[in-house]
Amino acid sequence: MNKRLLIVFVLGFSSGLPLSLISSTLQAWFADAGMSVMATGALSLVSLPYVYRVIWAPLLDRYSILPRLGKRRGWIFLMQGLLLVGFNFMAWLSPTTHPLSMAVLALILAIFSSTQDACIDAHRTESLPKNEHAMGAFLAVFGYRMALLVSGGLALVMAANLGWAVTYRSMGFLMTLGMVATIISPEKSLPMPKHMTLKDFLIGPLNDLFARKNVVALLVFIFMYKLGEAFTTTTSGIVMPFFIQGLGIPLQTIGYVNKVLGVLSILGGGFIAGLLMLRWTLYQSLFVFGLVQAATNCLFIALAMVGKNFTLFALAVISDNFAAGMGSTAIVALFMHLVDKRFTATQFSIFVAFATLPRVLSGPFAALVQSWVGWVGLYELSFILALGYVPFLIMIRHHTEVSSTPPKIIFG
Repeated sequence: MNKRLLIVFVLGFSSGLPLSLISSTLQAWFADAGMSVMATGALSLVSLPYVYRVIWAPLLDRYSILPRLGKRRGWIFLMQGLLLVGFNFMAWLSPTTHPLSMAVLALILAIFSSTQDACIDAHRTESLPKNEHAMGAFLAVFGYRMALLVSGGLALVMAANLGWAVTYRSMGFLMTLGMVATIISPEKSLPMPKHMTLKDFLIGPLNDLFARKNVVALLVFIFMYKLGEAFTTTTSGIVMPFFIQGLGIPLQTIGYVNKVLGVLSILGGGFIAGLLMLRWTLYQSLFVFGLVQAATNCLFIALAMVGKNFTLFALAVISDNFAAGMGSTAIVALFMHLVDKRFTATQFSIFVAFATLPRVLSGPFAALVQSWVGWVGLYELSFILALGYVPFLIMIRHHTEVSSTPPKIIFG
């Protein structure tokens, strides 16, 4: 069990490492180079592959790219190698001379990263028994957020002292940690039924999913739940322009507080959530953690009103990320509970797509809203939107019950 959960942690780290490097850290690089708020915010669109990875997820369920490693490990290992090369290549570019090339490269790396995520999510779900789902979700989020601490906070501090090129090369080589974990992890994917074709893997996951009660409400709930952190947490598409250009906070301060203390707070929130979920039902956990997420948005309203205040800045970042850590642990446990293991990568990708949309759209949407109503109005709206999950959670309560089992679709 210890080895299994350690691998879950390291693969969670490998999964999270690329995200900041193609989102918030890259946005900080653009903002530091003097690019506009609109251009910097629009960079969040390069994360769209995290949403539409569901398009090629059936291929990950059906085919093995490196058969000697197995279906899941082969895809994971290949993507990790491509990410290592890609981040080292990005180190040769600069926002002032190659902004479009960097955006295109970031998009390509997002495709590799999202593919790695889909396989790691499937690998974790297939490797852990149900009684380890909550702990597995916590450790996956723990590793993921530790990677954000490194590729976000540490990367900004390194960039301020050593330059962006050295930073991106160093971050790229950290992918080797995940490659080692991939090699030593056991392959637990289910044997491929001989009668199932690629067509079955394209329509089977959807047939299975939409045969369930209130599935539309379930998908809307996932979207609304993640909306609670879309404008404030470390992976938000608008938080860097808010801190750097809205409040005028120095890059190193953001690195230490938003990235370092913020990610440590996420880890603390995930740890507390893991303990609470040993006693609480999944429904109770989702409900309470969602309310905490919504409440912490109020601190960003106060920060937007007060302006450059380091005490309030630190309080807002720590509180918000603590709440995000709690919410992330609960939602990942829900995904692991819901998927049919014949279609793990595809169904997990569908759920992740709806969970990722708020973060991806937060950049351009928030930049547009901010141009109309200012920073205060933006964060007032974020608080209202953060409460939108409540009626949908009530509607899909039966999906959170341990005794519930998804219907089985039989292929002829």
